[in-house]
Amino acid sequence: MAAVIALEHTRLSPGHVATVLLAWTRQVIPGTSTQLLPTCTCLGCREDDPREELEQVLMALPRWTRPHLYSLVLPIDRSFLARTSPDPLASPDRPWWQQRRRRPTA
Repeated sequence: MAAVIALEHTRLSPGHVATVLLAWTRQVIPGTSTQLLPTCTCLGCREDDPREELEQVLMALPRWTRPHLYSLVLPIDRSFLARTSPDPLASPDRPWWQQRRRRPTA
């Protein structure tokens, strides 16, 4: 994870990746928002699309270090896939996570 730390100290801010990973977890897994500490709410912090930010971080990392971070993202992605269904109206130009919709709850 030295590459993540280096990226945070050059192009991002320290702790940014953990904050975005936490935001993606909260969006996907029910109940985590009551179990985890709150994230920053300042105007400089973006939680609009944490999966997009994670994707940007993954692409900014050297190729050989991506699997380490992705191993943390993958279980959340799988949970997201299990809790959503394909959106037939979504544009195919959008990222895969934006081509899905939440399943209605009973």
